[in-house]
Amino acid sequence: MKNAAIIICLVLFSVAGRSQGTDTFEVFFPLNISKLSKESEAYLDRLISKDTLLHGDKLTVLGYADFVGGSGYNDTLSMVRARNVREYLVKAGFKEEDIKLCLGKGKIDRANVKGKEGYAPDRKVQIIIDRAEMEKARQADEANGTVDVKRLRVNQTFALHNIFFKLNQPVLLDKSEPDLRNLLKILTENPSLKIQIEGHVCCMGPTEGTDSRYKGRNLSECRAEAIYNYLVEKGIDKGRLKYEGLGNRNPIVRNEITEADKQKNRRVEIRILSK
Repeated sequence: MKNAAIIICLVLFSVAGRSQGTDTFEVFFPLNISKLSKESEAYLDRLISKDTLLHGDKLTVLGYADFVGGSGYNDTLSMVRARNVREYLVKAGFKEEDIKLCLGKGKIDRANVKGKEGYAPDRKVQIIIDRAEMEKARQADEANGTVDVKRLRVNQTFALHNIFFKLNQPVLLDKSEPDLRNLLKILTENPSLKIQIEGHVCCMGPTEGTDSRYKGRNLSECRAEAIYNYLVEKGIDKGRLKYEGLGNRNPIVRNEITEADKQKNRRVEIRILSK
């Protein structure tokens, strides 16, 4: 996927798989060593490739040392460890301004642990992801009517709210074209991106049934397929696309009272399968 953030004018509905608060990951070092080992680099690479660490995340990097050595020595050692992790992340494409704090915390005191070999679990750098701050950024994006696709993790979704169909039919209306073009642009400019198109319908009550008009399939599936067909006709490889009809099983508004409530539940969502 390209390094430049892709901003598309689609309204973000929901993002699955993101927790509130913080997540913490740890990189470990041998005694008196500040350089990242090959194993540690491989661990960081896995966190990045699996979208556990995502470009755009707000990070805190904290270095530590065990009790072996003097306080001044361990202060310096822990700081250099933290800086080395920060530099590795920056080389991997993370922005320096997104690493909010890089600090050496010195040694961790262990009153009941002794010995010249120290205590290996304390020779580490913690990488802390601020999920709460990321959620604020997402809410700001939503308020502005934009989505930063680059920040989405695998299995996260965003909704296309400006997709319109003929009443009770899987036929796209012309006023859907702007959102369809934006989605096409995302896929064209990011050739490794794979997605699943998920169709949803209103109205609460019995589970959506099949319809003989659509060869025994349901309307939500046929509408998702209509977007799939649009993208294929525009040159997107079928291997990058899947579609599924979820009917009325995942409503935004569970107690539909107004037409606006129903409209919120009539939607198409895009799930990130891989990047």
